[in-house]
Amino acid sequence: MLLLISLIFSGSLLFAETDQSMQRVAKGIALFKNRHFQRSFALLKPYADQGNPKAQFYVGLLYDMGSIDLMDKRKAVLWYRKAADQGLPEAEYDMGVMYGKGEGIGKDLNISVWWYQRAAAHGNANAMYNLGVIYEQGHGRDQNLTQAISWYEKASALSMPKADYNLANLHYRGVHIPKNLSKAASLYRQAAAGGHREAQFTLGYLLEHGLGIEKNRDRALYWYKEAAINGHRSARKNLGLLLQQNREAKEATFWLKRAK
Repeated sequence: MLLLISLIFSGSLLFAETDQSMQRVAKGIALFKNRHFQRSFALLKPYADQGNPKAQFYVGLLYDMGSIDLMDKRKAVLWYRKAADQGLPEAEYDMGVMYGKGEGIGKDLNISVWWYQRAAAHGNANAMYNLGVIYEQGHGRDQNLTQAISWYEKASALSMPKADYNLANLHYRGVHIPKNLSKAASLYRQAAAGGHREAQFTLGYLLEHGLGIEKNRDRALYWYKEAAINGHRSARKNLGLLLQQNREAKEATFWLKRAK
C-alpha cells in the first residue's frame, strides 16, 4: 500500500497515513456530520487509537456532543488533548472551550486563553474571535481593547462574520479607536453578507437613515427583510413600517404581526 509523504508525529510516535486510512477516517467524519454517531465512532476509534489526529478530534467530538449514550466530557477532553498535542488547530480551540467552561476538566481561564492563542497561531478563526471577546469584555484578565481589535481584525481577515460585526460595533461607537461610521458600515456589510442577522438589521438601519453610508430605502428594505427572515424581531417591525410608508399594506401587516 502506498505511503503518503506527509507523516504525523506525536511525541515519539510516528503515525503514517495510508490512502486507505485517510479514506476510512474521511468516511467516519462524514458519518458524524450526518449524525450517524455510533457508526462514526466504530469507524474512527481504531484510527484514533493508532494516533490519527483527525480521528482523535472527532472521537472527542463524539464524546462531547454525540449521542447521549456516548456523551462523556472527561473522555472528550482526553481525546481533544491527544489531537491538540499533535497541533490540530480545531482540537486546540476545543481545549480552550473546555477549559473556559470547565467541562470535563477544572475551569481555568488562563489555560483556556493559552489554548486559544495556540489555535490562533495555527490559523483558527474561532480562536481569534474568542480572544477578541475575552480582551474586549475582560473575561479572566484585564480588558485590553487594543488586543481585542487586533484579534477581531485577524478573524475578520479570515471571513468571520461575528468578528466583522464586533469590530464594526467598536468603530461605530468609537471605542478605543476614532469613531468611523463609514468603516463601521463597511464591516456591517461584510458581516451581513455572511448571514449575521444583527449586522443585517444594523445595515438596514444605517441605509434607512444614511449613517456612514448613502441613504437608500430600497437597500434598507432588502437588509431588513434578510434579517426578518432570519428571525430578527426589530427588523420585522422596521420592515413593516417601511412597507407601510410604501403603501404595501398586505406585506406590511404580515411582518408587523410577526414582530410581536
